[in-house]
Amino acid sequence: MMVPSSPVDLGGRCEIMPGTALPALDSAGGPAFAARMSRDRKTEVFAIVTDRSVPARIDMMATYRAIENPAVLRLMDWGTVDWTPEGKKRFVLIYERPGGRRVMQDMGETREPISDDTISRSLMPTLLFALREMNARGMTCGAIRPTNLFQKDPASPTVTIGDCLSTPVGYGQPLLVETIERGMAQPAGRGPGTVADDLYALGVTLLVLYLGRNPLADLDDESILKLKMDKGTYPALTSQVRLPQSLVEPLRGLMIDDPKQRWSVSDLDLWLQGRRMSPKQPQVPRRGARPFEFQGEDLMHCRALARSLTRHSAAAAALIERGDVEKWVRRSVGDEARAEAMQTAIASAGAGGRGASQEDKLVTRVSIALDPPSPIRYRGISVLPDGLGTALAEAIWQNGGVQPFAEFVLAQFPHFWVNCQADFRPEYVPMVQAYDGYRALLEHVGMGFGIERIVYELCPSCPCLSPQLRDHYVLSPAELLSALDQIALKPNRGRDPVDRHVLGYITTHHKKLNDRLLVPLSNPHDPARRMIAMITVLADVQNRFGPARLPNLCGWLVSLMDPVFKRFKNRETRDRMKAEVTNVARDGVLDAIVRIVDNVDAIRADDKGFLAAMRQYEGLTRQIEKLKSTANDKAALADGTGRQIAAVVTAIVAGMTMIGTVLYMLRLA
Repeated sequence: MMVPSSPVDLGGRCEIMPGTALPALDSAGGPAFAARMSRDRKTEVFAIVTDRSVPARIDMMATYRAIENPAVLRLMDWGTVDWTPEGKKRFVLIYERPGGRRVMQDMGETREPISDDTISRSLMPTLLFALREMNARGMTCGAIRPTNLFQKDPASPTVTIGDCLSTPVGYGQPLLVETIERGMAQPAGRGPGTVADDLYALGVTLLVLYLGRNPLADLDDESILKLKMDKGTYPALTSQVRLPQSLVEPLRGLMIDDPKQRWSVSDLDLWLQGRRMSPKQPQVPRRGARPFEFQGEDLMHCRALARSLTRHSAAAAALIERGDVEKWVRRSVGDEARAEAMQTAIASAGAGGRGASQEDKLVTRVSIALDPPSPIRYRGISVLPDGLGTALAEAIWQNGGVQPFAEFVLAQFPHFWVNCQADFRPEYVPMVQAYDGYRALLEHVGMGFGIERIVYELCPSCPCLSPQLRDHYVLSPAELLSALDQIALKPNRGRDPVDRHVLGYITTHHKKLNDRLLVPLSNPHDPARRMIAMITVLADVQNRFGPARLPNLCGWLVSLMDPVFKRFKNRETRDRMKAEVTNVARDGVLDAIVRIVDNVDAIRADDKGFLAAMRQYEGLTRQIEKLKSTANDKAALADGTGRQIAAVVTAIVAGMTMIGTVLYMLRLA
């Protein structure tokens, strides 16, 4: 199938060429295509057309564009377009095109090593400057890796960081450049991270560029992770190589696994200015005197044990309940504090979690106690607490199961994770408070609540994931209504324009919506009130966010309004109201429909007329019954009189007969 070559328009500001792919500029979020700005023809640009099942970092784009730094690609524009090759809407980012090629094409490539002098004099200060700028604006990069650096121009050693906005933070990062904790999380669940995570990635990236290769290229991700956990990152990556003394100190400082000990932006800046820092030795995890044997593995430290337990919950639960794990932690590892945390985990395993497996909850809490900084692992989910939203969005996007995510929140795992951390951070307070709110939302089963609500509360940048809106990439309430107006023309549209995802998205992005409107939407026993509530919600969204006209959506709603019209008892009122609604629907203003069908005066007049008709009917009924009663009385009277006359006549006849008989007998005598 040939790709259409006609340009795709981005709001009249930019044109994208679907027929001109630029694979050398592809990013983690999607393929790259040639583009041109409508007004600024001198600036060469390219477009990234996102096609992943995770949201882009839309909330950070305005912040990023304000950064004026030669080490970051200039973001020229962004938005949704009608992507003609697929017949869908796609989110696109427009970047200024780098002057040179990608520094490394893939992590398995071997390239010419970059000298230590170039690294310390050019690459390191350039990239540090970019990270400092981002950190000062409250954002992390999450995309520092050898394959996401571009030469500023072919003749210069200066580099530019590529796209870091088309996917969530860390989503496109190879495990090699992620910290151990983030590497154990699923890519969509790594969370926004910190500048300390970026500095770790910077250290690994500079090491790879100095060597000209990945030092662990022969190992798969699982082996890399185990090696890092056993030895520590710096020894794991440098044990087989010789580094110049000029790089040993900064690389060791940047790759320390403990974020409290890892070099900060200020530390690296001081080193670049010539100040030599106190040497920091990498910390090796405390090992047990003897291994813990589990599922064919000899596990020597708590982190490895915690990870293995969550992979085999049933077997792990039996060992935990028997006390084997706690005994090993106390006697072999000699960590009383961790053993006490395990006891707390076991005692609290029954808290919350409607529908959650007791075994799974127990193992998850114990794994948190054994390895507090690591991700929360539960029934196939592995996320850091602030990464649940993007992981949930990915699961829904891919039509995966969402029940484990609901159980995750209800079981209060993030609360326990926070309680187990060695160092309290101020950002934990709002996070825990937010999870309390999500738990309350999950406990409501009606529309506007549940998992379809919290995905947007957790991940505000997520487009509406309603099945009927998947191809429209809806990013605002106004776009949602416009998409429904387009869908209304399709023959295969759903029955209702409002489903649980549509309402969940609206309630998240329209905080002033009256929650009382949500109650009738979940009541199937009153279809008229449900329909009026649906139209009222959509009308409120249109009034506050636009667009001004939605004729197709209005027509769709009118076709569903029979239960509303049937509320009116007067046939003339029903017919008149249906005609009025059909007429105003052509104007596309939902509020006009609401004013007609939810008119209190009209409802009262109809009720009053119905009561009057009922009273008239009852009066007529009583008159008919009275007439029937009178007629029955006359018939009874006539019947009684006839019987009396018959009796008298019979008596007279009998008397005359008797007299005749007597006279006859006397005559004979």
